Amino acid sequence: MDKGTFDLVVFCVGLLVGLLLRRHWRPLLFERWRGLLLVPAAIIASALPYLISIWWPGSLWSDSRRLLIALVTLRYLIWSFFLALNLTPPNWTGSQNNRRLPNLQKIALIVILLGLGGEAAVFLLNHGYWPIKEDFLVQAGNPALLAGIRNQAYLMLQIIGPDTRLPWLGQIWPCSLLTGLRLAVLPTISPAEVVTAAGIFLAGAGQFLPDVRTTAEPERKT
Repeated sequence: MDKGTFDLVVFCVGLLVGLLLRRHWRPLLFERWRGLLLVPAAIIASALPYLISIWWPGSLWSDSRRLLIALVTLRYLIWSFFLALNLTPPNWTGSQNNRRLPNLQKIALIVILLGLGGEAAVFLLNHGYWPIKEDFLVQAGNPALLAGIRNQAYLMLQIIGPDTRLPWLGQIWPCSLLTGLRLAVLPTISPAEVVTAAGIFLAGAGQFLPDVRTTAEPERKT
């Protein structure tokens, strides 16, 4: 399931932790990042399924679900390209910005890529559905919701069954905090989403890590 608000909150918490530890505002300018214009594009791509579901639901929830799958795939591709761009050396892309991200922050970006890869794989291999444990739906006590998911008529959820691909990456972990903070519709989360959130938090906090290359260079010149 899409947890864009949850990821945004996790990133902001990471930034807040880094700010409290370093007490230095300049990293909030994101001067060492490249391709920042891709971020608004990724956000728009993430919002398109919800906007289309309001205005033209028939085109989105068709039998083939091609438009939904294409839009979600586009979102993953843009985010992945943005992360990969910041993992490459600046001279590979002809960037005028020679300041690279610290290695620990690059590790955080790799973690995010792994999480996004897992999310995309389970979504695409299950034809645009997120697998979810039936126990969670029974505990939610909503018969209409359970019946809708069983009939494959509810958004992007599908009960885990024998034909489910990568069921261990589906919505298999309970997380009541998500619904308590109104960050998700159901109190469940996927292991892939946990990996993504962990990397996002580290990327936010790691934004305040000192750039060893730039701080060490003046010492070598003296």
